[in-house]
Amino acid sequence: MAFFDMHTHFLCGVDDGAKDEHESHKLLRMAYEDGTRAICLTPHFNPYLFGDTSAASERAFERLREYAAEEFPDLELYLGHELGYYDSCLSALGEGRCRTLSGSRYLLVDFPAGVPFSTLRQGTDRLLQMGYTPVLAHAERYRALGFHFKWLYEFVACGGLVQLNAGNAVGNFGKFEQKQFKKIVQANLAHVVSSDGHNVETRKPLMSVCLPVLENLVGPETIRRLTWENARAIVHNERL
Repeated sequence: MAFFDMHTHFLCGVDDGAKDEHESHKLLRMAYEDGTRAICLTPHFNPYLFGDTSAASERAFERLREYAAEEFPDLELYLGHELGYYDSCLSALGEGRCRTLSGSRYLLVDFPAGVPFSTLRQGTDRLLQMGYTPVLAHAERYRALGFHFKWLYEFVACGGLVQLNAGNAVGNFGKFEQKQFKKIVQANLAHVVSSDGHNVETRKPLMSVCLPVLENLVGPETIRRLTWENARAIVHNERL
């Protein structure tokens, strides 16, 4: 079974992901050996934490793409950003410094795990109003959704998408995240499962870990959509 990993931090020197090119290459190999055949590189875009990573991430992406072409010729690579939402982020989006997913209308957006629900709702509403399709990164992490779960139905009905981390299917980040992962999948509110891989030790780029859990929750067609088809449609700017 092939996977499309749409949320990754393999590029070195741009955020808290791969610390050098050696680790970047190891992450790519680890993902490939796990069955991943398409990857979107999504370094953080949060000027307050990492500076403006636009130019640096493009350079790192080109180097990684050259390496992949030699080592894994059947592996597809795409480039985007994971936007850490902040008040003036729309200017960075408008200027192209913060990338959408492979230049599509889809935007991977992240909030702090303990974000107030009002900020989460206002931020995603703002992106929708500006014509972007927000893909809510690792939605199972947001504590506010434990109290406002019904809002996810509204978010999806308005055009938003939901991304979950594969490792949280097996409790890598804790019981709350594991419970929310299953709840979102069972509610048919998930669109994409990704690894959010950062390193080769504690946050590995492994998609296959979620399969036993998904197989107990949904059928094979849904698993295929969550782990391949929807991500592929997103980077090609297609409607889900």
